[in-house]
Amino acid sequence: MIRTSIPVFCYHNVSEIDGHTPERFAEHLDAILDAGWRTISARDLLAVVRGEKKPERKTVVLTFDDGHLSNWLTVVPELEKRAMTGTFFALTDFIASGEARTRDSAPAMKTMPEAFKDALQGEDFSQFVNEGEIRSMLDRGMEVFSHGCRHQGTFRTLRPLARMGEPHARWPAWSIYPGCDPDWPTFDDASAYVYDGFRPVFDGSGAPRFVLRTTRERLEFCRKDFARSFKRMRELNGFSEQLFCWPWGQFGDDARGELEGAGYAGAFTLERWVNARGTDPFRLNRIGVGRPKTGNWVQARLGMYGSDPTARIFFKLHTKKPEIKRVLYATDSLRLSGGSRQMLNNVKAMRNLGAEVHAVLHPDSPLAEEAAALGASVTPFDRFSDYLHAGAFLKRLVRERGIDVVHTFHNRAYKMGVIARLLGAQNKLFINRGVISRPNDIFFLWTAAANGVICNSARCADVLARHKVAKKRLNVVYNAYDGPDFGDPAERKKRGTRFAYVGNGAEVKGLDVFLDAASKFCETGCRDTEFLIIGLRKDDIGLFDESISPALRQRLTVTGELPHAEVLDTLRFSDVLCMTSRKESLPNTLLEGFDLGLPALCTDVGGVPELVRDGLNGYLCPSEDVACLAAKMRLLADDPEARHRMGCAGRAVVRTLLTPEAKGRRLMRVYMGERVNDPLDVEGAAGRVSTPGEDA
Repeated sequence: MIRTSIPVFCYHNVSEIDGHTPERFAEHLDAILDAGWRTISARDLLAVVRGEKKPERKTVVLTFDDGHLSNWLTVVPELEKRAMTGTFFALTDFIASGEARTRDSAPAMKTMPEAFKDALQGEDFSQFVNEGEIRSMLDRGMEVFSHGCRHQGTFRTLRPLARMGEPHARWPAWSIYPGCDPDWPTFDDASAYVYDGFRPVFDGSGAPRFVLRTTRERLEFCRKDFARSFKRMRELNGFSEQLFCWPWGQFGDDARGELEGAGYAGAFTLERWVNARGTDPFRLNRIGVGRPKTGNWVQARLGMYGSDPTARIFFKLHTKKPEIKRVLYATDSLRLSGGSRQMLNNVKAMRNLGAEVHAVLHPDSPLAEEAAALGASVTPFDRFSDYLHAGAFLKRLVRERGIDVVHTFHNRAYKMGVIARLLGAQNKLFINRGVISRPNDIFFLWTAAANGVICNSARCADVLARHKVAKKRLNVVYNAYDGPDFGDPAERKKRGTRFAYVGNGAEVKGLDVFLDAASKFCETGCRDTEFLIIGLRKDDIGLFDESISPALRQRLTVTGELPHAEVLDTLRFSDVLCMTSRKESLPNTLLEGFDLGLPALCTDVGGVPELVRDGLNGYLCPSEDVACLAAKMRLLADDPEARHRMGCAGRAVVRTLLTPEAKGRRLMRVYMGERVNDPLDVEGAAGRVSTPGEDA
């Protein structure tokens, strides 16, 4: 004999404004009766799954989530007409005192999103059933149980959606934020009972930043919410046993433990499976009924989920999506290169997001002390070139520390990460790429074993795509500036202009191009002009003698190699940052110059045009176009107001788009499985800045 399963349907509101229309809902009820089925209560179902009651064939449970006013005004009358019963799950914080309302005394219906917004932040509960209506529903043979206190959400990811002021912003943001600001961002949302998620933190800057909730914080929230909703609902329904309905249908083992601890006897999900003897009472299955579904669809689902064999065939199980809590960075680098500094920026960004950060570094690495100072747990390791041993070491570390993501920098580290994965390490793996040079011929094979490659410019990603790296694995996470803040740039009062070049004498850096352009500039007069080379060894300037005209030589200063702090201090007193490279990805120096309020004069190579807009925050010239560079030098030298305007625009780009906070969000989006490659809104960021003489 085929074992009986009891289908359970899940509805929400029924009105002409939102949800199922009354006509469509009536069609569903008639379809159930026409098929020879009858309704039973949720408590009857609980007795069946416990083995206390024998299941009857062709019985169904109808449930209604959220406790919308339409449940009382529309659903209950339609059920009563047909001698049917329903189980309603109300939000206990939204249950106001008062007598049962009629259609004449009830407020006009609103959509569920608007009803939630009004209740969550305006404490207007008029769109939800009140105490008198619940008593009347119970008197009519209906059941009313808890759906939690207030349908609390959390931001599950940092994938940006609409801002709160936009019409299509999802209502759960109103349960997450302490208020409402049209400019506040919203992200993917989910149940705060199940996902730790990200909470907004306001630290005085005006804009919120986002921090991972701890599991301890989430379970404490569950404990209080379940206890409060249990007590409130038991006072209202008087039942000896209480049932619960998981918001969003999402659930987890640890939250379930808190639910049981609060005294609940069972809970409904939105999984689809068998409801029969032996079904877990805290995982009672339901079928969500979409708005356009017809009576024929309902009858078909009764057949599919009315017996054990077919309910198993048409299953739909819930799996909690992974959250990123622990990130490990690895590099074999022994120097503080630009890539290494960005790794340190990543450490800080993840720590600011509330993640636990680990680092595997060579014991002689200067990064170790800085990473530890930023809050990373540093593990020294000196056998990166012994790839098999390194992979086994990393696999063991991942298991012992519970690492979710490994993010590798530089050659040996990414190979260690790939081998660890091949040996069975259960972590996500990302390979960092910060140059636009051609990768080796088998680099794409290494990336095939990783979850993704993180590039610092779209140009870098394009180069890899041309060399067989799958586009679905390529992400763009721009560098961040995390240096000292010297404040908004002031207009220069001094006469003259100082053009600064930062870099060494390598051919790709184009020092000769800078010198040729400066020499050409001097041909038409260079009074009150200085040219500064920062970072080149003084003895090496002789290699470029043929590019240095006599006029330029009189105005040229070579600082030699300087500590990073002195580089910034020297740039502070310059007027224009010149980058005349033949090849670049996205150099940190450009971000530093922008933050100091310097316009950029650059060749349009690599990822530079992704940050520099011609005439907005600097000028772009074709690679090696000395005449163009000299002409733009003249424009900048002759127009201090334009230099200041461009410098302010560049600083706005850094301070809004290239902060550690912005980088952290992008990284977390990648770590959580999103492919990120959206361009920077340079024009938008620059357009939000005002300069003296303009309206703020």
